[in-house]
Amino acid sequence: MKKHIYTLSIILTAIFLFWPVMYTEISKWVTLPGNPLIQSVVGVLVFGTVAYMSFEEETEENQTTAS
Repeated sequence: MKKHIYTLSIILTAIFLFWPVMYTEISKWVTLPGNPLIQSVVGVLVFGTVAYMSFEEETEENQTTAS
């Protein structure tokens, strides 16, 4: 479940990273209230934090060494 949350958070972070560009290109989104730059910063911070918190390194249980 954490992997799905991580993947979704990364996708949403990427969307919000380019939110001001998409906001101005799609005319129906211009009717949304608020400043797109502030929306972008908040979105990147929120979803980036969720992605950071849900990141889980894959470790091998049976690690072998050369010695």
